[in-house]
This record gives sequence, structure tokens and C-alpha cells, in this order.
Amino acid sequence: MRSRIAIIIVALVLGGLAAVMAATYLNSARVRLDAQSQPVEVLVAQEDIPRGTTAEDLFTKKLVTSQKIPRQFVAAGAISSQRAIEGQVLSVPLSSGEQLTSSRFQYPSQAGLAYTVPENFVALSIPVDKVTSVSGLLRPGDQVTVIGTVAYGSGNEAPIWTKVLVPKARVLAVGTDSGTGTQTQADSQQSGGLMGAASRSQDSAVNAVTLAVSISDAEKIVYVANEGDGKGDRSLWLGLLPIKTTTVPATKGRTQTNILAR
Repeated sequence: MRSRIAIIIVALVLGGLAAVMAATYLNSARVRLDAQSQPVEVLVAQEDIPRGTTAEDLFTKKLVTSQKIPRQFVAAGAISSQRAIEGQVLSVPLSSGEQLTSSRFQYPSQAGLAYTVPENFVALSIPVDKVTSVSGLLRPGDQVTVIGTVAYGSGNEAPIWTKVLVPKARVLAVGTDSGTGTQTQADSQQSGGLMGAASRSQDSAVNAVTLAVSISDAEKIVYVANEGDGKGDRSLWLGLLPIKTTTVPATKGRTQTNILAR
């Protein structure tokens, strides 16, 4: 008799524990479900948006709108305000109705060289060596003057003219370094380690420097680079300008006959 009573008591206790555990689980599941269904405000594309669109244009042109979406359907890294992507550009296209996420945006210098080229300018790479590129000490963002030497006419007696082709141009890249901080170790060594003074190798060669120039200036540079002085010598030189330079005086150029004239 006593054993039966004990069994009944144990069964009641276990049944009670099971009921408590079930109630706890259901309550926890209900809390999680409520949390997942809670609306979260995110930014959503109003239409198909192409790569390269700036964060500013997204809002000024009303290409995105704010919507409330259940938390369970919110994408990882979803953006809810303009402040989160201020100064950045869309690095991949967006489809209409797609949520904006932080992984879709980059700063212009990280998204690609094209984003650093000023409007109405082109990026032009010119061949240089350690001497013509200021000992390989140029960095992206520097301002330089481009000086060219070209022979007018044919033959050994053709007059040679040296002139400032571009008074002021911005350096977009040196070798493969565009100043984004993502240069590989091999590229860094090839371009003279221009990521910083401490890592710069004085013995490394710089093969090319990319400048932002107008179309007309690009024509001059390409012409001189192809023609040269007629002797196969260096025809293009870069001069580093002071950081605070705003204007560069125009010059008339120099020939063999007036090179020493004042």
C-alpha cells in the first residue's frame, strides 16, 4: 500500500515538473516569437540603383525609403539612417525592394580608382623611373607638375623644346598603390613601399604614376611620351609641388638656344 502511494506521489511530482517545464518552454518561445515579429525600421531601395551612386544621391533623389520590417526578415547589417553610410558610395547594384546593408557601401578610395577621378578629368598613367618620379617618393594625393621634352622636326639637328606640360596635377596612384591601404606586400615592394615612410624602400623602382588630368593635358602627355626628344632619353619628368601650392606660374618653355637665358 505504501509503495503504491509513493509511486503516485512520484508520478504527481514528475507530472508537475513536466507541466512547469512545458509552460516555461512555451513562454520562452512566445517571447522569442514576439521579439522576431517586432517591427524594425530599415532603408529599402525604391527602384533599381546602379553601382557608384553616392549616399547623398540616395536621399536627395529619394531613391530609398524607410520601412518597418519584422525583425526576423531584417538582413544582416541593415541600415536605418543616412549617417551610417555618410560619404560612401554603392559598391554593388541594388534591386528595387532590397534592403540597404553596410556591406554594400564603401568609401570612394576603397571602391575603385574610378571614384577618385574628378569630374571632367581622366586617370592617365605615365611611365617613370626612380629619377623622373622624384626618387620614388611620390604618394597618392600629392600634387605634381609635369615637364616634357620633345624634338620638333626630324633629324639630329631638330630643335628640342622643354616645357611645363601640366602645371598642376593630382597623383591618383603610384604603381599599384592608390592610397586605400589594401595594397599587397608584393605590390608594396614593387611600388617602393609607398604606404608609409617607414616601409618605403629606396632601392625599389616605380614604373608608373597615375595622374588626374584634363583630356587636353592627356593629349600633350601622350604625345611627348611617344615622341620624346628623338634620342630615346627620358622625355617626361614629375616635379613635386609643396602641399599648400594653389597656383603654378606659367612658363614659355626652353630650347637649346635659350636654356641659359634668364
